[in-house]
Amino acid sequence: MSRNVEKLSSLPAEKGSFSLPEKDDALFSEMLEKWATRRIGTLRQQKRSVENDIAVVRDMLAHTGNAPWFWTEDDFDAWCETIGVERSLAVATQRKYQSAIRNFFDYIVDNVKFKNEVRRQYGVDLQQICHFENCIPHVHEREIATERRAFTHDEIARLFDGYDKAINEAAAFRSKDLRPLQRDKALFFLLYSAGLRISEALALNMTSFSPNPNIPEFGMFGFVSVWGKGSKGSGKKFRTVPVTHSNLPSILDWYIANVRPHFMINADANESALFLSERGRRMGASTLEARFQHGLEFAGLTGLGLTPHCMRHSSVTHESYRFGIEANRRKHGHAYASTTQIYMHVPDEMVNDEINQAIASQLDQVLGKEEKK
Repeated sequence: MSRNVEKLSSLPAEKGSFSLPEKDDALFSEMLEKWATRRIGTLRQQKRSVENDIAVVRDMLAHTGNAPWFWTEDDFDAWCETIGVERSLAVATQRKYQSAIRNFFDYIVDNVKFKNEVRRQYGVDLQQICHFENCIPHVHEREIATERRAFTHDEIARLFDGYDKAINEAAAFRSKDLRPLQRDKALFFLLYSAGLRISEALALNMTSFSPNPNIPEFGMFGFVSVWGKGSKGSGKKFRTVPVTHSNLPSILDWYIANVRPHFMINADANESALFLSERGRRMGASTLEARFQHGLEFAGLTGLGLTPHCMRHSSVTHESYRFGIEANRRKHGHAYASTTQIYMHVPDEMVNDEINQAIASQLDQVLGKEEKK
């Protein structure tokens, strides 16, 4: 180990001091060392930047009192509240801290050696705990190019047409990507049609659905039960999402009956997760994001700045064509209608059509009254 990396991995936490048990500390230190080596040696990043990020990781270590492989989204939320509320760090600094944790987890989650070692020693799977939904977004004008947007109706159609073509081709050539593609189609159609957050979709179990007595045609897929994002400091909140797309029940029924059993071959017999990885474990956020980009390639939609969270923006926007603001708000679990409106990306043509229709209706009434006179 180089002298520089040795210094980096031994940096103290920003607040207080905390020491892991010897076995845990050895693995954690190796993670920091390899992460630093990758960034300084391979990616040619500035040493000072790496030092700061390692200090941030150690800061969260001191806050949780646990090794990173035991950290959860709730731990991350609590730490974010501490640095934001108790320590009153600037928003830009909080965002930078969150980015450091996310980048660290991106590295260890994608590192096969560390994933296997953590599973062998501790019986847990490394999972990304930082997502678009629980990190501070970039809101400055200079960052507007990275602002999330909604798919257009044409783009959504192209995305799922792309999946259908890719699935047919994979079936014809007996490709290993057939089952993952079939799973992805069901996952992303659910993400879009139900307007779920990424974390909500990945947390779904086989028991997360229930019938809607008012729409018996949907069978067991009338409602989706999720644990969603709560208000600041309140933890996750349970809500029931009504199924509003008639195609979703048949897609879910097809996926559960014909696709998911292939992923259960390598899974525990009691595995309840709805969406599984090829290894038979609950699908993770980093895998979802990678598979989403894979799907964009089939649809010819790469390079447009689209992310998985854009599916939620698309759901809110497209449902605004069918439902009022209150129904839209309740479906997507927003506390306030103003939040729902932020997610709505209504094109000018729709606004103009509504104005023209309203004016035409008023004119018809006026002209009708004049004729009667």
